[in-house]
Amino acid sequence: MILLQREYARASREKRIYNLTQATKVGILYYCKDEETYERISKFVKKLQGAGKTVKALGYVESKSLTGQFLPKLSYDYLYPNGLSWSYKPVSVQAKDFIDSNYNILIDLSLEESVPLLYITALSKASFKAGLQSKNRSNYLDLMISLPEDGELDELMKQVYHYLTEINKENES
Repeated sequence: MILLQREYARASREKRIYNLTQATKVGILYYCKDEETYERISKFVKKLQGAGKTVKALGYVESKSLTGQFLPKLSYDYLYPNGLSWSYKPVSVQAKDFIDSNYNILIDLSLEESVPLLYITALSKASFKAGLQSKNRSNYLDLMISLPEDGELDELMKQVYHYLTEINKENES
């Protein structure tokens, strides 16, 4: 984590509070542990796209048995263990592109603690970052959602959507 903290200190981004009405470009980060998780994320992506947002989702697929199952599509990219350095820093082209994209909002939908996803969240150039509250993520998120320890992905998506709809309404242009 020391390497991440060093890189985060050197990283720069233009911080700005966006809500879902103001945002045009949204990045979604998630831990893709199975087909069911992918389907849930896919529904959320479609909901945002239906609201006129340009969405890019990056899923981290750790299981070797799932790596052939999830192939990149137009709005989806994947990060696999072979796209990580020895320190679990994402080094794949997909991860670097995601980090360097100027998303208005980055939504980290990972429920699990994952060093590669933490790296991406921390180093992302997104203006506003939202996700699940945790000790490790607290330095890198602008909006943290608190869930019970047994919180589900659907509840996190519901809460993130709600708060990103309500936040900063008085500054809508």
